[in-house]
Amino acid sequence: MNKDNPFVPIIMRLEKNFVETSDRNIRTFTLAFQNQADEAAFRYLPGQFAEVLVFGKGESPFGMASSPTEPGILKFSVNKAGVVTSALHNLPEGSIVGVRGPLGHPYPVESFKGKNVVIIGGGFAFSTLRALTVYLLANRGDYGNITIIYGARGP
Repeated sequence: MNKDNPFVPIIMRLEKNFVETSDRNIRTFTLAFQNQADEAAFRYLPGQFAEVLVFGKGESPFGMASSPTEPGILKFSVNKAGVVTSALHNLPEGSIVGVRGPLGHPYPVESFKGKNVVIIGGGFAFSTLRALTVYLLANRGDYGNITIIYGARGP
Protein backbone atom coordinates (compact mmCIF):
# COMPACT_ATOMS: atom_id res chain seq x y z
CA MET A 1 0.00 0.00 0.00
CA ASN A 2 1.15 3.51 -0.74
CA LYS A 3 0.77 5.13 2.68
CA ASP A 4 0.33 8.51 1.00
CA ASN A 5 -2.51 7.34 -1.26
CA PRO A 6 -5.59 5.75 0.33
CA PHE A 7 -7.03 5.18 -3.16
CA VAL A 8 -4.53 2.41 -3.91
CA PRO A 9 -6.08 -0.89 -2.72
CA ILE A 10 -4.38 -3.31 -0.40
CA ILE A 11 -4.96 -7.06 -0.49
CA MET A 12 -6.73 -8.59 2.51
CA ARG A 13 -7.94 -12.11 3.32
CA LEU A 14 -11.49 -12.86 4.42
CA GLU A 15 -10.85 -14.46 7.80
CA LYS A 16 -14.45 -14.76 9.00
CA ASN A 17 -17.85 -14.47 7.27
CA PHE A 18 -20.27 -14.32 10.22
CA VAL A 19 -24.06 -14.39 9.78
CA GLU A 20 -25.64 -11.80 12.10
CA THR A 21 -29.39 -12.17 11.39
CA SER A 22 -31.83 -15.06 10.99
CA ASP A 23 -32.69 -13.95 7.43
CA ARG A 24 -28.95 -14.15 6.64
CA ASN A 25 -29.00 -10.68 5.03
CA ILE A 26 -26.55 -9.07 7.44
CA ARG A 27 -23.07 -10.46 7.89
CA THR A 28 -19.93 -9.22 9.59
CA PHE A 29 -16.76 -9.75 7.61
CA THR A 30 -13.40 -9.90 9.38
CA LEU A 31 -10.57 -9.12 6.99
CA ALA A 32 -6.95 -9.85 7.87
CA PHE A 33 -4.01 -7.75 6.76
CA GLN A 34 -1.55 -9.78 4.69
CA ASN A 35 1.58 -7.90 5.73
CA GLN A 36 2.73 -5.62 8.51
CA ALA A 37 3.59 -2.74 6.17
CA ASP A 38 -0.03 -2.49 4.97
CA GLU A 39 -1.33 -2.68 8.53
CA ALA A 40 1.09 0.01 9.73
CA ALA A 41 0.14 2.30 6.83
CA PHE A 42 -3.62 1.84 7.31
CA ARG A 43 -4.08 4.41 10.09
CA TYR A 44 -7.69 5.15 10.94
CA LEU A 45 -10.00 6.27 13.72
CA PRO A 46 -13.60 5.27 14.49
CA GLY A 47 -16.10 6.79 12.09
CA GLN A 48 -14.03 6.39 8.95
CA PHE A 49 -14.91 4.04 6.10
CA ALA A 50 -13.22 2.06 3.36
CA GLU A 51 -14.06 0.78 -0.10
CA VAL A 52 -14.13 -3.02 -0.23
CA LEU A 53 -13.37 -4.49 -3.65
CA VAL A 54 -14.76 -7.87 -4.68
CA PHE A 55 -12.66 -8.79 -7.70
CA GLY A 56 -14.74 -9.12 -10.87
CA LYS A 57 -17.84 -7.59 -9.24
CA GLY A 58 -16.95 -4.06 -8.09
CA GLU A 59 -16.49 -2.17 -4.87
CA SER A 60 -18.72 -0.56 -2.25
CA PRO A 61 -18.12 1.77 0.69
CA PHE A 62 -18.62 0.42 4.21
CA GLY A 63 -18.10 1.95 7.64
CA MET A 64 -15.52 0.12 9.69
CA ALA A 65 -16.96 -1.91 12.56
CA SER A 66 -13.51 -2.57 14.01
CA SER A 67 -11.51 -0.25 16.21
CA PRO A 68 -7.89 0.62 15.49
CA THR A 69 -7.23 -0.91 18.92
CA GLU A 70 -7.99 -4.37 17.42
CA PRO A 71 -4.72 -5.28 15.67
CA GLY A 72 -4.37 -7.21 12.44
CA ILE A 73 -7.94 -6.94 11.19
CA LEU A 74 -10.70 -4.78 9.79
CA LYS A 75 -14.38 -5.60 10.34
CA PHE A 76 -17.36 -4.54 8.23
CA SER A 77 -21.05 -5.34 8.82
CA VAL A 78 -22.80 -5.53 5.46
CA ASN A 79 -26.46 -5.73 4.45
CA LYS A 80 -27.03 -7.82 1.31
CA ALA A 81 -28.57 -5.30 -1.07
CA GLY A 82 -26.96 -5.41 -4.52
CA VAL A 83 -24.37 -6.96 -6.83
CA VAL A 84 -21.26 -6.22 -4.75
CA THR A 85 -22.82 -6.94 -1.36
CA SER A 86 -24.31 -10.21 -2.68
CA ALA A 87 -20.92 -11.22 -4.07
CA LEU A 88 -19.29 -10.39 -0.74
CA HIS A 89 -21.89 -12.46 1.13
CA ASN A 90 -21.11 -15.43 -1.12
CA LEU A 91 -17.33 -15.35 -0.62
CA PRO A 92 -15.92 -18.27 1.34
CA GLU A 93 -13.51 -17.69 4.18
CA GLY A 94 -9.97 -17.47 2.84
CA SER A 95 -11.00 -15.40 -0.18
CA ILE A 96 -8.96 -12.36 -1.19
CA VAL A 97 -10.50 -8.87 -1.44
CA GLY A 98 -9.12 -5.38 -1.98
CA VAL A 99 -9.54 -2.51 0.48
CA ARG A 100 -9.05 1.20 -0.25
CA GLY A 101 -8.90 3.69 2.57
CA PRO A 102 -9.22 4.87 5.19
CA LEU A 103 -11.58 7.52 3.86
CA GLY A 104 -13.85 10.14 5.41
CA HIS A 105 -13.68 12.06 8.64
CA PRO A 106 -13.48 10.20 11.98
CA TYR A 107 -15.45 10.91 15.11
CA PRO A 108 -13.73 13.74 17.02
CA VAL A 109 -12.40 11.43 19.75
CA GLU A 110 -9.73 13.93 20.81
CA SER A 111 -12.39 16.51 21.68
CA PHE A 112 -14.24 13.87 23.77
CA LYS A 113 -11.29 13.48 26.16
CA GLY A 114 -12.16 14.26 29.77
CA LYS A 115 -15.88 14.37 28.95
CA ASN A 116 -18.84 12.08 29.39
CA VAL A 117 -19.83 10.42 26.10
CA VAL A 118 -23.34 9.34 25.06
CA ILE A 119 -23.59 7.01 22.05
CA ILE A 120 -27.07 6.69 20.49
CA GLY A 121 -27.85 4.39 17.56
CA GLY A 122 -29.82 1.45 16.30
CA GLY A 123 -30.04 -1.31 13.76
CA PHE A 124 -27.09 -2.87 12.01
CA ALA A 125 -25.59 0.56 11.34
CA PHE A 126 -24.62 0.51 15.03
CA SER A 127 -21.61 -1.53 13.93
CA THR A 128 -19.70 1.69 13.20
CA LEU A 129 -20.62 2.90 16.68
CA ARG A 130 -19.26 -0.41 17.96
CA ALA A 131 -15.89 0.73 16.62
CA LEU A 132 -16.21 3.94 18.64
CA THR A 133 -17.28 2.06 21.78
CA VAL A 134 -14.37 -0.40 21.59
CA TYR A 135 -11.95 2.50 21.03
CA LEU A 136 -13.28 4.47 24.01
CA LEU A 137 -13.12 1.41 26.27
CA ALA A 138 -9.56 0.64 25.16
CA ASN A 139 -8.64 4.21 26.14
CA ARG A 140 -10.96 4.24 29.18
CA GLY A 141 -8.87 6.59 31.32
CA ASP A 142 -9.19 9.38 28.76
CA TYR A 143 -12.98 9.70 28.98
CA GLY A 144 -15.69 10.27 31.58
CA ASN A 145 -18.85 8.17 31.79
CA ILE A 146 -19.79 6.26 28.64
CA THR A 147 -23.52 5.72 28.09
CA ILE A 148 -24.91 3.66 25.20
CA ILE A 149 -28.53 3.90 24.05
CA TYR A 150 -29.48 1.30 21.44
CA GLY A 151 -32.80 1.08 19.59
CA ALA A 152 -34.13 -1.99 17.78
CA ARG A 153 -37.39 -3.08 16.16
CA GLY A 154 -37.44 -6.32 18.09
CA PRO A 155 -35.60 -8.06 20.89
